[in-house]
Amino acid sequence: MRLIYYGVSADEEKFIKRWSFSNKIPVTIINEGISSENVHFAGPHDGVCLYPSPEMRQSELLYRKLREQGIHQLSIKSTGVDGVNFEWAQKYGLTVTNVPSYSPTSVGHFAIMSILMVLRNIPTVLQTNPSRKTTIGRELQDVTVGILGTGRIGSVVAEGIHALGGRVIASSSKENPRLKGKVSYVSFEELLEESDVLSIHIPLSDKSTHLFSEDTFEKMKPGSCLVNTARGKIVDTEALIQALATGKLAGAALDALEDEEKYFSIGWEKNPYYARLMAFPNVLITPHIAYHTELAVQEIVETSLNNARDIITAGSSRNTISL
Repeated sequence: MRLIYYGVSADEEKFIKRWSFSNKIPVTIINEGISSENVHFAGPHDGVCLYPSPEMRQSELLYRKLREQGIHQLSIKSTGVDGVNFEWAQKYGLTVTNVPSYSPTSVGHFAIMSILMVLRNIPTVLQTNPSRKTTIGRELQDVTVGILGTGRIGSVVAEGIHALGGRVIASSSKENPRLKGKVSYVSFEELLEESDVLSIHIPLSDKSTHLFSEDTFEKMKPGSCLVNTARGKIVDTEALIQALATGKLAGAALDALEDEEKYFSIGWEKNPYYARLMAFPNVLITPHIAYHTELAVQEIVETSLNNARDIITAGSSRNTISL
């Protein structure tokens, strides 16, 4: 068996080599994301690990070429699989797996940090370099933090904010029993109305795309802040810009932007939304790095490689996505 891993970063490389040595399975490392120019490299291999490239979202050719070269699976090295065209994957008989879970504290702790930063006006301090004591912050015990989605990551955030003395409310598809006594569950409308800071922890789907629209921002508490460490398209960026411009929102910390996948390979700061949002001194933007810790990267690499191996050797994986 031989595997090929596309879009490998320097941080991932050592974990791939370690897995390859331990499992006695050769893994070819390709630093660039999969494209029509390098898809032929998959030919001598039995399985593929990758993060969906922009071209993969648009080109049926890649799916066809992979199947023609004997590939029967796609091991996606992320939780989100919105970059995969499942119609084409099914058409060419490609079984898709993902990494449904990895260190939840990687993103969770980053979100807690972001919540604290917007409450203490750190984005304004970093952007404008004001004189000392120009800005004044708020403390956790004086605010209500809203959590949208209390799964593995959202629950870490809720527990952390509760432990630090903050009042936590949440809206989720189902209540998390481990948060009993720590979180008050409310409707989505109540979450918008009561949260001084609202942190997003839901997956991207047809239902959640642009969930934070002009109408949603209008319902949010005046002077509240938004934290997004989930997916960029959950937020309608035009509506967010308007909410910031009118002062409806007092700030935002964003680790995900709309259309970001188009710009990772050429410079994430070239995303037009980046420049427009950074015109506001109360906005902090990071390049989708909330997950990026040693432990999380190791778990993502190992799970994606295990998924590919399991599909090839056993014909199934516990992380298979139903098409």
